[in-house]
Amino acid sequence: MGAQAARGEVLTFLDSHCECFDGWLEPLLARIAEQPSAVVSPKINIIDRNNLWVHKPVPRPQRYSRGNFDWRLKFGWEAVPEEELKRRKNETYPIRTPTFAGGLFAVSKSYFEHIGSYDDQMEFWGGENLEMSFRVWQCGGLLEIIPCSVVGHIFRKKSPHTFPNGSSVITRNLVRLAEVWMDDYKEIFYRLNRVAASIFKMNSFGDVSERRQLREKLRCKNFSWYLNSVYPETYVPDIRPTMYGQLENSGWQCQLDVKKTKKHWEPGQMVTCNNRIEAQYYEYTSKQEIRLSFGIKLCLHADPGKASVCLEWCHPKEKAAPEQAWIFTETNQVMNPSSGKCLAAAGGNVILTSCKSAEDSQKWAFI
Repeated sequence: MGAQAARGEVLTFLDSHCECFDGWLEPLLARIAEQPSAVVSPKINIIDRNNLWVHKPVPRPQRYSRGNFDWRLKFGWEAVPEEELKRRKNETYPIRTPTFAGGLFAVSKSYFEHIGSYDDQMEFWGGENLEMSFRVWQCGGLLEIIPCSVVGHIFRKKSPHTFPNGSSVITRNLVRLAEVWMDDYKEIFYRLNRVAASIFKMNSFGDVSERRQLREKLRCKNFSWYLNSVYPETYVPDIRPTMYGQLENSGWQCQLDVKKTKKHWEPGQMVTCNNRIEAQYYEYTSKQEIRLSFGIKLCLHADPGKASVCLEWCHPKEKAAPEQAWIFTETNQVMNPSSGKCLAAAGGNVILTSCKSAEDSQKWAFI
């Protein structure tokens, strides 16, 4: 409603919990004047939510962050890759970003209207930033961070918003964007989000025909183009993997699991077997990897010369590393061909041991 009522040539959106530094607006306006199809965000500096202390901008920061997403369609941040840093001619040059946070940006009003503003059938809040990110890129625009524009922002621990149907409202919004912009890759999202899959099956995400017509009218590119051209660094799971889910051991009735030692999973963490409800989701890839899903590039790794099994960075090549290749046998064993040994549960541990088809502790199945 605010965008419709606005009379200026440029629309600027800012969260209420922001503090703008001197000279924050001019670089955004200058870039839009130079490139009207650019949707531009400031560099965001953190305001401490406990004491409101502001991390002040510094010239030539050691690292920049840009927006990303995982296959549950959760927005996140990552370091700007080396290739993008090299593409920039100088420190003032815009940084291209695959996605944006959505709460701090400026855009030409005419361009905003041209590409369909917001999906007005999305409810309350959530998912609109990814929907707009995909739409801008696929329909010929640019999503950029302007380093010379700096705005402070309080990052909350959790959303302060409450919705009539809880988080399923956000999930419904995500289903709408998946149905319009993600083509067959939406299957990956539905596989990782059962609530979303249920909303899709029940057809309870509203009418998206107008948004699909918009995509056709603007002659937007497909999602495969977006992944290859805008975000080639991301891991793309198989659209229809051979097997996926929790990997359960028949003998011990426990699931393959890795407990996070910190906030995130890291390479080198030992694999265990337990019956936690939150046991991780894995996929058996076309490269014969057993890969921790959610876009994290960690694979089940047979430690050479050791009995232990851990997670390590997945091999980036077309073929899996020998230590990360696994074969599911007819007797439901999981064998590492390079060592000739099989995965086994031993108490709460997961080990590599000599293959014995009669041993229930060596029998595994995706559930």
